[in-house]
Amino acid sequence: MNQQISFRQYRSIDLTILAIILAVSQSLIYFASSRWFPDQLYVVSPVAAIVALVMMRWSGYAAIHAVLGGVLFTALSGGTWQHFVIYGAGNLLSMLALVMFKIFGKERIRKDSFLTLVFALCVQLLMQLGRAGFAALFGHPAAACLGFITTDVLSDLFTLFVIWVVRRIEGLFEDQKHYLLRTQSEQTS
Repeated sequence: MNQQISFRQYRSIDLTILAIILAVSQSLIYFASSRWFPDQLYVVSPVAAIVALVMMRWSGYAAIHAVLGGVLFTALSGGTWQHFVIYGAGNLLSMLALVMFKIFGKERIRKDSFLTLVFALCVQLLMQLGRAGFAALFGHPAAACLGFITTDVLSDLFTLFVIWVVRRIEGLFEDQKHYLLRTQSEQTS
């Protein structure tokens, strides 16, 4: 039986798979780092990389993954309710990277390796600034707010690396409506 799924079903499945990948990879990285490097202040997180990927594929739906990543990181780390807000809501500042799509267009960002890396770094830095901003709103001292940025510097490199790799895989780092229309037109010609 040849049954096709709707675009909405495809999007839901894709967003769910990416959320599962986010949860599994964040959990694995957390447990590995807490076992192998328990005294390190630095963290590595896949959240910004996955949010940047989802943003390219589905635009604003990436907000779901931004909040999910922040909440999961906080839960794994045993954070307070303030940390849930700092990471969950703070990660939402990354949605400002959507402005780059308006300025340059998704296709240009996807095809230009420099713009791709600028976009990925923008997502990561906006997340860090969002967390620092919420920490400041909760009255944390400036040094602690800065710590929300500096302890996550390895994630900057990780995000750049992951996005550099995924942009080279056909159809992965691409607006999915564009991708589906492009592959459909290639099949009919």
